[in-house]
Amino acid sequence: MTALSFILFAMIGVISVVLFFNGIYYPIWLSSLILFIETSLLVWQYRQNRLGVLMLLMWLVYALPFIHIPPYILFDFNSDPVLLWGLTVNPYMVDERVIQLTGMIGAVGGIGFVLGVTFRSRKVHRDLGQNPDGSRRVFRTMAMQLWLVWVVIGVILSALSAPQETILTTSYTGSKPVLENFGSAWMISYIILSFAYSDALLENNLSVKNKKKYIIFIAIIITIIFFNLMRGKRDSVPWVFGLALINYYWAAGITQRRDFTLPWMKLSIVAFLLVCLSLILGILRTELAGVSLSDAATLIESLYESERIGLADLLHGTWSAVLLTPLSVSGDHIYDLLKLGLGQDYLDLLLSTIPGFVADAIGYIRPIDGAHGPSWEMRYGLGGTHATVVPFMNFRMIGVLLIPAIWSFYLCNFEKSVLTKIDVIRLSFLVSLALAAPQWLWYGEKSGLNAVVIWIILSFFYRVSLGLTRSSRMNFNMMTTRECKNA
Repeated sequence: MTALSFILFAMIGVISVVLFFNGIYYPIWLSSLILFIETSLLVWQYRQNRLGVLMLLMWLVYALPFIHIPPYILFDFNSDPVLLWGLTVNPYMVDERVIQLTGMIGAVGGIGFVLGVTFRSRKVHRDLGQNPDGSRRVFRTMAMQLWLVWVVIGVILSALSAPQETILTTSYTGSKPVLENFGSAWMISYIILSFAYSDALLENNLSVKNKKKYIIFIAIIITIIFFNLMRGKRDSVPWVFGLALINYYWAAGITQRRDFTLPWMKLSIVAFLLVCLSLILGILRTELAGVSLSDAATLIESLYESERIGLADLLHGTWSAVLLTPLSVSGDHIYDLLKLGLGQDYLDLLLSTIPGFVADAIGYIRPIDGAHGPSWEMRYGLGGTHATVVPFMNFRMIGVLLIPAIWSFYLCNFEKSVLTKIDVIRLSFLVSLALAAPQWLWYGEKSGLNAVVIWIILSFFYRVSLGLTRSSRMNFNMMTTRECKNA
C-alpha cells in the first residue's frame, strides 16, 4: 500500500508540474480534495506505525494556512467583500485564477511531503529502554551541578531575550529585550532547557531524577509565564507541545513504562487551549498596557461582547496572514511580476547563519535578517513566508514538489531512528524541530536552519558536560577506593 501510494503521488506530482508549465492550474475543489487525501493518508500512515508524530505536527503547521482555500469552492468571485480570512481584502484574494494557483501550490507541496514520508517507508520500532539481555539500560546524564548550570543559563537567556516590560505596563511592540540584536537567543534558551528536561527524564538515579524534574518544571513554568506570556510572546506554545510529546510519545516507553499510544483526547484539549491562549494573547498584548490584573478579566469580557474575540476567530489567525505569501507569489507569477531566483535565496540563507551580534561586530551584512530577505519581497505579506514560497520563487512548481519531499524524507527517517534508540541529544533534536516548526514553515527557512545549528552546537557542549561528569565520577570513585584502602 505504501509503495502504491508513493507511485500514485509521484505520478500526480509529475502531472502537476507539467500542467503548471503549460499554464493550467487545478480547480479549487481539486486542490482541496488533494489536501484532504494527503491528510487522510498521513493519519493512516501514523496508525500503521510508519510515521512518527513529529511529521503529523509538521504537516498540521504546513497545511493549516490552506484552510481558507476550500470555502472558495462556493465563493462568488464577482462579489466585493471587505474582509476574507479575517483580513482586509486585497485584489489577489478575489482573483479566481490566483486562488487556483495558490491552492495548487499547497496541494503540490503536500504531494512532495507525502513522497518524502512514503519513500522506502518502514515501520517504527520503539526503544523500551532495555539491553539485549532484558536488563534496564543505563542512560548517560549530567551530574547535578553541571545540569544546574544548563538550567540557569537557559532561564537567564529567556530573561534577556524577552521584552523588558510586561504587557500590563507597556504594549508588546513598545518594549525591547536586552539582547535586541540576538534574535535567536530565545530559541537557544528553549533548546538548552529541552536538553535539561530530557536529561532529567532519563536520569538513572531516582533521587536525583526527582530533584531534576522538580527544578526543571519550576524553570519551565517561570520561562513560559513570566518571560513569555506576560511579555506578550507566543514562542513557547509549540515548545510546550514538544515537551509534552516527550512524555506522551517519543520516550513514553522508557519514562512511563506504558503503552505509547497517544492520548488524542488529552492532546486535542491541550492543543485547543493553547490555540485559544495564543489568540487571546495576540489581541491583549496591545490592549492591556496600564490595566491592572483585576481589570484584565473585565477587559476580556468587553472584547468578547464587542465580538473582537469569539469562536469564529479560531478559524483565522497567524496562519491566515501566512497564506498571503503563497497568494502573493501566485499573483505575481500570473501577472509576470515574479523573478526566478534559481537558488539565490538558498545561498543567501547559508550566508546568513552567522548571529546578528557577531555580524555587527565584524561589519558583515547578512543577506537575510530582520530587515532583508524573501519576506520583504511579498506584495501582500505581513511578515514571514510559507514553506512553499521560497521553493516557488527559486524553482517554481518543481521546487514546490521536490524541496518538501527532501526535508520530509530526512526528518521522517530521523524521527524513526530516534524512536529506535532514545538518548538526551536525539530527544532534544525532536523538541527543537517541534518548537521551530511554526517559525520555519510560516516565517522562513532561516528559523529551521537556526534550530538545527543551535542543536548541533549545544550537542557538542552536552557531550563535553557528559565527559566532565564521567571524569568527576571516576575521580570520586578513585578517592573513595583509596580512603577505603587506607582505612
